[in-house]
Amino acid sequence: MAGLAGASAWEQDGRPTNIVLLGPPAGGKGTQADFLSERYGMVHISTGDLLRKRAKFLPEVAACMSSGRLVPDDLVSSVLKERLAERDCSNRGVLLDGFPRTRAQAEALKTAGVEVAVVLHLKVADDVVVERIAGRRIDPMNGKVYHVTDNPPPPDVAARVIQRDDDTAEKILARLEVYHSEVDAITSFYGARVKVVRVGCGSEGALPADVRPMVVFDEVRKALEGDIYWGSVVRSGPLAKAYECGTHSTTLMSAARYFEHSRFRLLHNGCLADNTHAAERVALQAQVVRVLERIQPLRRYELCTWVEDVGRRAVVVGHALSRRKRSGGTVDVAVGSATVVFISAQGEVMEVADRQRLRELSASVRGGRCCTAADTVENEAASLEGMIAAIGPVPSAAWRCSWCVPAVDLDFHGQVHETAFIALCERLRFQAAATGAYPPRICEQVLHGHTMCAHVACAGYASQGELLDVFSWPLLDVACPAGELHLAFELRRAAGAAEAPLLIQGQLVIAVAAEGASADLPLARL
Repeated sequence: MAGLAGASAWEQDGRPTNIVLLGPPAGGKGTQADFLSERYGMVHISTGDLLRKRAKFLPEVAACMSSGRLVPDDLVSSVLKERLAERDCSNRGVLLDGFPRTRAQAEALKTAGVEVAVVLHLKVADDVVVERIAGRRIDPMNGKVYHVTDNPPPPDVAARVIQRDDDTAEKILARLEVYHSEVDAITSFYGARVKVVRVGCGSEGALPADVRPMVVFDEVRKALEGDIYWGSVVRSGPLAKAYECGTHSTTLMSAARYFEHSRFRLLHNGCLADNTHAAERVALQAQVVRVLERIQPLRRYELCTWVEDVGRRAVVVGHALSRRKRSGGTVDVAVGSATVVFISAQGEVMEVADRQRLRELSASVRGGRCCTAADTVENEAASLEGMIAAIGPVPSAAWRCSWCVPAVDLDFHGQVHETAFIALCERLRFQAAATGAYPPRICEQVLHGHTMCAHVACAGYASQGELLDVFSWPLLDVACPAGELHLAFELRRAAGAAEAPLLIQGQLVIAVAAEGASADLPLARL
C-alpha cells in the first residue's frame, strides 16, 4: 500500500480496504479507530464491544470475559461473521479492533475471504497498559469512558461510574500474558503489512507514555500513508551543495530556501494539508531567519519543520537546521519561524480549520518532541504589525531606489518567492553603503559586516514587471546588543510618494566588528 490520502484512496482494485488494529488491551485501539473512522468513513468493528453485547445472551462468552480468558475462536468467528455480512462493511471497508488475536484467527479470516491490507500494531509498554486499565471507569448511563487521573469524570457523574469486571490488576496481567504469547505469531503471519507505532517503549522513535491520542493518530497516519502524509513534524537530511555555502549571506539564503521547501511539504503533505487544499493559495505573512554558523559543503544536516502555534486565522511554523556533533547530540546552524495564512478564492483570509487538533499537535512539539530552537527566534517581530512597530515610518532621509520585479523571483502562483525579498535586501544594503546612502561609519560597517538575521513582513504582493520603490535606513534608535547593526527596508508600489501602497517591510540584523576584531561567525569544525 503506497499511500492513503483520502476516503477514495482507501480502496484497492475497486474494493474497500480492511485494516486490522493490533495491540494490548487499553492500547488505544478504540480511540485510534474512532479517529480513522471519522476521517476515512470506514466501519469500526470492536470485537470486544460485540462480545460484551453477546455476553448477555451467551453464558460461555460471559464466563470467559469475567475470568480474563480469551473467548474461543469459534465463538468470536461466529459473532464477527454475522457483523461482516452487513452492507456497510462491504461498501466502506472495515477497521477490525480485537480480531484476529491469534494466528489461527488470522488464518481463519483469510480462509473466509476477508483481505487485510494493513495491520496497525500499537505497541504500548506494559506499565502504560496497567496504569490505563486500572484507572479506567465507565459511565453505565451512556458508556462513556473516563480515567481517574488523565480524564476524571465530572462531579455530577463521578458517583455513578463503575469499573469493568475485567479491569482489575490481576486480570490485566493475565490478559497481557496471553497477548504477548500470541502477538509475534500474528505479526509474522502478516509480515510486511504490519505498521508499528510505539508508545512508552523506551526505544528510539517511541512516543512518550503520556502522549495525547491526537499525536498518536498523527503517527498512525504517517505509518499508513507513507510519503503522502508527513505529519506535524517534517524532517529531512539535506546534503549541503557547494553553491549553498560560502559567506554568511549565502548561508542565510540557503537556510531560507531550505525552510521554504520544508514548509511547503508541511503545508501540502503534513498536518496543514487540509487547510491548504481548501484554500485558493497560502500566503506568507511574516518570517524570521537567523544564522548561527555557516554551513559547509558536502555535509549532512538535519532539517526540521513543525507547527509552532495556531491562531484563528494564521499558523506559525517553526524551523531548525542542525548538525550532528561528534560527541553526540545536535547543534543548531540556523533557526526560523514563519506566519502563514490561507486565502480563499474570493481573496479573503480564511479561518484555520480543525484548530483544536492542530493545537494539540503543536503543544506536543513544544512539550519536547522537537527541538526548541524557535525559542531563540524573535517571534514578536514575525508579523506586519510587529514589524511596523519595530522599524517605524520611513524617514525623509532614507535611501531610495527602484526595483522591477523579474520573472526569476516568481513562484508558480506568480508571486515573489518568499526568499527573494531577503536576497534583495542583501544586495541593496551593499549598493546603498557603496554609494554613501548611510552615515559614513554605518556604510563601513554595512560593507564589512555579516547578516545574522532577517525579518520580513508582507502586506501585499507584486507581479512580474511591476516597478517598485525600495527604501532603506539604519535603525539608530533601536536598542540592540553590542556588535549588532539593524537596517530597515520597505517596498511600496511606485507612486512617487511614501504614501503608495505598502507591500513588504523587512529588517536585517548585521554583525559588525569592534575596532580590530572580526565579525565572522564560526565555521563548524569538521
